[in-house]
Amino acid sequence: MRLFLKILVIFWSIFLSAITWLTFAQQQPDAFLLEIEPSTFDLNTPVDITIKAIKANWEVVKDYEWDVFIDVNGSLDTTDYTVPSEGLYTFIAQDQWVKTFSKWLIIKRAGTFTISASDITDDTIKWEKTVLVWVTTDTTDVKKIEFTSPLKGSSITNEILEVIWSVSELPNSPLEIYLNEQLVFEGTSDDKWNFTAYLSGVERWENTLSAKVLDVNGIVLWESDSISFTYDSAADGTFNSLQVLPWNIIKAGTKAIFKVSTSDNVTSATIKLSNGRSAPMDLESAGSFSKEIMIDSEGKLDISLELLVSWQKKVYTNISSIIVEKWTNIGKVRIFWDSVYKNKVNLTWDVEWSDAARYTVLFGTTAEDLSQSETVNKKELVLENLEIGQKYYFKVIPLDDDGQELWWASDIVNYTVGDAGETSCTVQWIFINDVQIGNNHYLVRSWVSNVEKYVIYRSDWYTTDVTQMQKVGETTDTKFEYPFNSQAKKDKYSYYLIQAICKDGKAVVMNDIKKVKTWPVENALLFVFLTLLFYSSYRLYIYNRS
Repeated sequence: MRLFLKILVIFWSIFLSAITWLTFAQQQPDAFLLEIEPSTFDLNTPVDITIKAIKANWEVVKDYEWDVFIDVNGSLDTTDYTVPSEGLYTFIAQDQWVKTFSKWLIIKRAGTFTISASDITDDTIKWEKTVLVWVTTDTTDVKKIEFTSPLKGSSITNEILEVIWSVSELPNSPLEIYLNEQLVFEGTSDDKWNFTAYLSGVERWENTLSAKVLDVNGIVLWESDSISFTYDSAADGTFNSLQVLPWNIIKAGTKAIFKVSTSDNVTSATIKLSNGRSAPMDLESAGSFSKEIMIDSEGKLDISLELLVSWQKKVYTNISSIIVEKWTNIGKVRIFWDSVYKNKVNLTWDVEWSDAARYTVLFGTTAEDLSQSETVNKKELVLENLEIGQKYYFKVIPLDDDGQELWWASDIVNYTVGDAGETSCTVQWIFINDVQIGNNHYLVRSWVSNVEKYVIYRSDWYTTDVTQMQKVGETTDTKFEYPFNSQAKKDKYSYYLIQAICKDGKAVVMNDIKKVKTWPVENALLFVFLTLLFYSSYRLYIYNRS
């Protein structure tokens, strides 16, 4: 009898552990909502930090009890900041989905930093918040900037001046550069304290260069000496000049025109770029060559030239540079109406050349007053609670990682809410569900009109970038069967995204990323529990008989 009771105690412990694990799996959040108040503050100033466990639909997880990891990113040592609970906090029942740490976040260096909160076992479950930390003291010791390029007293032959320095403090800080005592550049250092800029306007022979790093109030924190350097053109009579049109700073995916002036006895010219590309130039007239080249790689490209004169080659290395910047062009903006909720619209847009980090959609009731805005990190936006019958105007602006505008914003488009117009799809914007029908498992969503087919993408990790996902199927049905392995030895999740291909051929994302199980761990645990129970009962029965 005692043995039987011991076995029951063991089985009961296993059963409770399984139930506890399953309860946690159901309560696991999709992200942590991170709030920092204020988000701009002085260094060494304690501020409040609040963490909420939420699902993808923004529903709070009220019974969440697990570990969250809190960190500060932005090239800081652990001695440069203080975070709550030494960076690892375990939610408890009393928290009820929200935990506020009063005056617990302290950052001891100025700059722009990212605060993150993530699940201790799954770093895809996270949230990030950017904060600005300023120096606002009236007086401070001015520290020295040392240029690594150009060096004091050096000589350059490139007409584009490369300015480089590294500062051991104050990342993402305002700065100014002066060339020949004229302010020629205003910007910020990066989050690793390095800075590189490319300047035109150097003069033949002697030039001077200086720089300053300031705080938000314009107080100089770092400053360089005014150094001198010389610029000596590569022109020697055979080669006279090189001109880049429209300018030495261009956008990737655009064309640059190179014009070279030489002596009349030069018979051919070849332009060479540091990315390995070269092209023979066209002879326009004696001593005048030109070439138009599509530039499709980002960064700094040095320009060299090879001339043929009297059957001999003359090579001129790094005589100039072009700076190729990343850019984004917003193409066609499409507006889809919702047949169920007339006050809701879905905007999607095409992106030419390269995707942006984020997109801001400006909108309003007149084209001259786009006073409302929403920012998203994907190429679509759903707006709700608009006024039915009111015409709205929209403009999409691409942003880089720092929130600065990239190249071209969209044209302003308009739409009258509740008017179907000539849209190609009717999007009801309903989240997909994963359901079991018999022994099969499906992704199921409601029917959408004017759709030719659905395309399903899958990933083993969370991502909102469809280019990083695997296309796993197409269907004209509203359900899609996904693989489900009931024999797997551990629980596994997959992430799915569905696109609707409209009759005009355009793809519309129909839902947010859907996380689904690829096998039911609760069934496996129950199976193990029952197997152990029956086996032990059988052993106990044999024992009693013997």
